Formats: sequence, structure tokens, C-alpha cells
Amino acid sequence: MKVEVERLACDFVRELPEKSRRIILNHLYTLQDPEHAPGIEQLGNNVFRMHIGRTYTILFCILPKRNLVRVTDILPIELAHKRYRRFR
Repeated sequence: MKVEVERLACDFVRELPEKSRRIILNHLYTLQDPEHAPGIEQLGNNVFRMHIGRTYTILFCILPKRNLVRVTDILPIELAHKRYRRFR
């Protein structure tokens, strides 16, 4: 699948230290095959999250008809916990 990352998520990653950017990019590459990507949890209808260590979380949607994974947010884990409560 193609992985598309929204602008605000890209901007957030650009501001991070190089080591964090590298780790996040490696996790984004695994989303090309979301069925086999580690640590994915479904939050709602086509809304998923992936924790990156204990530091960051990726929130994304899978759009199978378009063969697309759309990353909507990459956030510090504390902020992500506040945001994805609305999906539960």
C-alpha cells in the first residue's frame, strides 16, 4: 500500500532529533503492509494507532479501496492518549 503523511505530521517529524526521525521513518515504512506491521491497534472504523516505543504514536486510516494508508498525526504519546479517547 502507498503511505501518505499529512503536512502537519511531516512538520512535527522535521523538528525532532535525527535519531527520533529515523525511528519514526522506519515505522512508517512498515505501514506499507499494515496487516503485518507490529503494534497496531484499531481505535475506530478504519482508524488505527501504532506506538513507537514509549515516546511517539502514529494515528492513521487505512483506505483499502484506494490502496492507501493515510497518516493523520504523529504525536508524543501523552498527547495521543488525550486525542484518541474520542474513538473509544
